[in-house]
Amino acid sequence: MSAPLPHPSPPAWRHALEGALAVVAALVTMAATAWAALTLLGAGTVAPLSRLVPTLVSLALGGGVTLESATESDGSADGGGPGGLFGGGGLSLSLAGEAALTPLTLSFLGTAVLAIVFFRPLRRRARPTPAMLWARCGGALATAGVAVPVCAVLARGTARLPESVQDRIGERAGAGRTGGFGGFGGGGGGGLTSALASVNFRTDAVATAFLGLVGVAAVLAVGCLAARRTTLPRPLALGGPRMKWNAAMSTLTGTAAVLCCLTLAVAVLAGAAALTGREQASRAAGVLLLAGPNLVAVLLTAGMGTSWDAGVRRLRPEGGGMAGMLGAGGQDDTAGGDRSLDLGHWAGAGVPLWVTGLLLALLLLLLAGYVAAARTPARTAREDAGALLDRHTDTALRVGVAVAVATFVLPFLARGSLRIGVSLMGSEMGGLSAGLGTSPRLSALTAFAVAALASYGGSRLHGRRARRREHPAGRPAQRPGAASSRRARSPEGRVIS
Repeated sequence: MSAPLPHPSPPAWRHALEGALAVVAALVTMAATAWAALTLLGAGTVAPLSRLVPTLVSLALGGGVTLESATESDGSADGGGPGGLFGGGGLSLSLAGEAALTPLTLSFLGTAVLAIVFFRPLRRRARPTPAMLWARCGGALATAGVAVPVCAVLARGTARLPESVQDRIGERAGAGRTGGFGGFGGGGGGGLTSALASVNFRTDAVATAFLGLVGVAAVLAVGCLAARRTTLPRPLALGGPRMKWNAAMSTLTGTAAVLCCLTLAVAVLAGAAALTGREQASRAAGVLLLAGPNLVAVLLTAGMGTSWDAGVRRLRPEGGGMAGMLGAGGQDDTAGGDRSLDLGHWAGAGVPLWVTGLLLALLLLLLAGYVAAARTPARTAREDAGALLDRHTDTALRVGVAVAVATFVLPFLARGSLRIGVSLMGSEMGGLSAGLGTSPRLSALTAFAVAALASYGGSRLHGRRARRREHPAGRPAQRPGAASSRRARSPEGRVIS
């Protein structure tokens, strides 16, 4: 039975419209997931969800959030405070800070939906021309250039800080145990407590738009190399970069997608348990819906040698002067409040985290080498004779390079930080700094070596199984160096040799 004829390719304007719809679908999916996560976390009591949802989407696109106090306290409200020293001139106490965190679950869902809606409709159509593909990419980039800045503009509002955070920042600023600095304490109207009650947050629309456009372009570029079940223009489909890298890239992106989907499945199970009234399950589901892949990235990169550190630290006053003298009153007794944890050597189940990450990475890369070898087109006798490396080494090197690049990039995406400082007359008195950070090491080289060795073993394993299937017992084996009977196919599944 003959295969069904492909549908004719639509005109260029239709491709541009479909590219625009792919970006819209990705942003809607990210916004819906962010709304579900914030609902599970009960974030509606902190700020309106209509403002928090675009903020999380902007963070997932690479933007950052700037914080500043919604109100400023005035020392002249209490004559016994420092404002009284200057005849009630009024000394303003304000709060400022920034937050940087990439919720990789939203980033993954946006990437997956964008790639599927962009590339999958091409599967059943006639081969498009390069101009049609450019029109499709242009529609996606133009829509992202409009929608992402609008999302960033909407990502601003006022949030109420929890009392526990207010107390912790107040102690870091020197007003915890000493009752404040006269009029800046919690006892006077408009004191330190009122200054820490709420914060205004906003995102940088220009930076978010730029990073969003770069992210969309990167997804489309990687998709042109890694997408398998699609139809692309012939110069691209049969070009050297796609023929060489499709097997490795499609396998690794598929493996990453499976890991992210597993975290989503756990989040859905936790959300179902939250329906029974379990508060801890609701919080776990909300965290996984936002940062599940962040945890996976920390685990795998720790296995490759990346050093991860999580902690909460106080901020000391800048220099001396009046702010330094006022902030020094409560610093000594809170020095023990700084906490730091080396995640790589943390043993939650008796085994260090880096050992668990290394074992998991070895297993995944062994399977990736096996699958990549199965997807690599077989060489002809002439290609095999002229090749510098055998097919197993060639597959291992490509997988190793891709994993090394991912290991270098992932720590910058998975880390997060929050910094809030209290300032007096423009000089920082202290505050709070918390986050998940990493220090650069030679983990990319370690990742290359581990990935190359593990994927080489997987490729060799596939080669042995392939020979056993081709030459069952009782049949003569093929001569070494002879061309394989399996015909080479392109990443689209079409015979090319």
